[in-house]
Amino acid sequence: MSTGDPKVSTDSTGLPQASRRLWRMRRLHHYVDAELSATEAGGIELTYAYNGQLTYRRTWPSREQALAEASAKRAQLERDGWMFHW
Repeated sequence: MSTGDPKVSTDSTGLPQASRRLWRMRRLHHYVDAELSATEAGGIELTYAYNGQLTYRRTWPSREQALAEASAKRAQLERDGWMFHW
């Protein structure tokens, strides 16, 4: 997957080096964002931010593992009353 912009470098999974937001959940004027980014070591970093403040960061060896964790977290937030908001 290419961005088409030669200035934007991508890793082997097609993710741009800059973060890519997966989802945003909102509840009572607060929000949680999940973002993926490629690391220089070849891993995939998953981060969560609460109201724009970094609260969690973990590097996974594969994109699929990072997406599985993000999906589980989103399901947990939805059970707790958070709503999807792009």
